[in-house]
Amino acid sequence: MVFDAIAMLVYIGIVYVWSLSIHPLGRDYALLEARGHGLPFPLGHFVAWEVAAFYSTTFAYHLVNLALLYGCMQCVYHFVRWTVGGPAWLGALAAVLFMANPVHSEAVLNLCGVVDLAPALFALGVLAAYAAHAKAPRQWKYALALALFALAVIPHPQNAFLVLALALFEWLVVEEGKRRFIRLAPFAAIAVGAWRLHAAIFTLSALNPARMFAPLYFLFYPLGFLPETARRFHEQPWLGWLAAVVVIALLWLIYRKARHPAMLFGLLAMPAVRLFQGEHFIDPVHMIGGGQLLLANALFVTALVALFLQMMHHPKWRHQIVAFTTMLCLVFFGLQIHAIFAWRHAAQEVKQFQTQAYAAQPDGPLGVIPDYECFQTAPLCLSASVCADTPFSRRTPVQSLLPLNYVKGMRVSIQEQTERSITLCVDNAAPLEVVPYPFTATREGAIQGTAGGEFALLQEGDAFLLRVRCANKPIPPRLLPASPRGHS
Repeated sequence: MVFDAIAMLVYIGIVYVWSLSIHPLGRDYALLEARGHGLPFPLGHFVAWEVAAFYSTTFAYHLVNLALLYGCMQCVYHFVRWTVGGPAWLGALAAVLFMANPVHSEAVLNLCGVVDLAPALFALGVLAAYAAHAKAPRQWKYALALALFALAVIPHPQNAFLVLALALFEWLVVEEGKRRFIRLAPFAAIAVGAWRLHAAIFTLSALNPARMFAPLYFLFYPLGFLPETARRFHEQPWLGWLAAVVVIALLWLIYRKARHPAMLFGLLAMPAVRLFQGEHFIDPVHMIGGGQLLLANALFVTALVALFLQMMHHPKWRHQIVAFTTMLCLVFFGLQIHAIFAWRHAAQEVKQFQTQAYAAQPDGPLGVIPDYECFQTAPLCLSASVCADTPFSRRTPVQSLLPLNYVKGMRVSIQEQTERSITLCVDNAAPLEVVPYPFTATREGAIQGTAGGEFALLQEGDAFLLRVRCANKPIPPRLLPASPRGHS
């Protein structure tokens, strides 16, 4: 157990040592400016403490995130050991796959990743303590699970349905003679109280099946959809339902062959904890918002490790499974490190943009065109980086004119400008690569709305034209072309 704890610490260092200097990106600026205001207790106080203690020392924020991630790994390790059984290294395997999954990179790479990591740590602590109590009942374990459950669900609506995971654990994992559904009663009472506090989540929009359950696909395919695939699913929702039926059928066939209760528990608990979580969008291409999937990922790796354990019972497959899982860990390490370097590149571009914006000193608002939103899995969000007073930025009046995603090699130039419209030429990129979700303006004549107006695709080709129209405000006289370094 001590060896596994040290090994996991080494693994987390190998993967995330490259992230300690990453500049704040995306949501960080709004959260740092608010200093924790608007966040539930004790999360808001913790963010305020971080800002006061660390100010502009980026690596300190990242070290806190890594400490919380390591705590989550320990909870996953022990939960899998008590739930799945088998050799101890399977718990370490689950923890490592959980740690290195790039679907929730933002939870660690954003300076304010604590807003995702702390709720996940409380929830995983509940699962680990409850599983420990079910395995070897002790009153202190039960009391610990109950206290952590209150911390997990009362302040954090993303954990509102954690009680369903506990019920599934009691039903599917606990041996028949040891099941005690009555011990769920205090948890259910706390959950009902939390539901009353979080009544705002109980809306039809929050019950959107695609937004609740489709992101679970990225737990075992953490590369995101191609833009063409995402557009097809958006335009033809029936394809999503068909794909869901196929996936469910395949998982059922795999479970019928494996027949491990922890596998069925993990597969059912994943969607259970995602109920009424459809309000918070997860980008299917860039996976921005994937920090919401930490708890679901822990349940997924539990089911996956249970499958590996059953496969290892075949005498000819044991060595192959060990080799395959080792290779799988290395692949996940590579994917996460690749994501980290994308974030590092995005951070450099944001810092350069901030320098340009502060040097411009316009009399009125500064027009940002294009206003790059994403680079691979990293949230650039250029205009947001100068819209807040934080240790890393100062408030500058800007007007976002055209949200686009950035791909390396693209070139953007202004062709024509009037008081309320601008025509741009985008070269070395396809509309589907740069137009943000839901990809409306990716065919000639199509229009896509923005916060301040709309833009339309005028002409397709190797170099395509976009026309931006502002609805209520004229185009600012001073524009800041936000093209990355080395491009016009």
